[in-house]
Amino acid sequence: MNRYVFDSGPLITACKFSVAGRLVVDHILDRCQMTVCASVNNEVTIAGNRYPDARAAQQRITNAQIAVMLPPTVPDLERLVAPYDLGNGERDSILLTRHPDLQAATVVIDDHLAYLVSDRLGVPKRFLLDVIADLAKAGEFDRRLAENMVLAIQTRYPAAFVAHTLLLIRG
Repeated sequence: MNRYVFDSGPLITACKFSVAGRLVVDHILDRCQMTVCASVNNEVTIAGNRYPDARAAQQRITNAQIAVMLPPTVPDLERLVAPYDLGNGERDSILLTRHPDLQAATVVIDDHLAYLVSDRLGVPKRFLLDVIADLAKAGEFDRRLAENMVLAIQTRYPAAFVAHTLLLIRG
């Protein structure tokens, strides 16, 4: 089963949009293990009272469908990440991929700077759009369902990213 560490942006996006009568996050949870760092959990908890998407994320965390973990202490990596001045969630999501239980995990991060930092550090990373396309290409999602997910969340991404993702899904 695929293991992902979700940052707050992709998590909230997956909890905001529905396809086939279910939130995108629930389709992903059917096929993947999802973990968030404690700082993402805190960000979602703070917003949980005001936004339905944050409440949906908070509910799945409370029900243990989404695991919450603290990132390990990795001084060398922390020193490399520090100058970028990432948000707590982005930084901790990247660091969480170094947790012994999550060494095979991929960080799902839509912040462009954090994505580039992940790349420079050799941390496996994907945009949420890529996760959907990857699951469709692997036969985990029906291609039509994956296309509908991409179309549902398209307002959160540049048009070129959406068009490229649809082409990937369609093969």
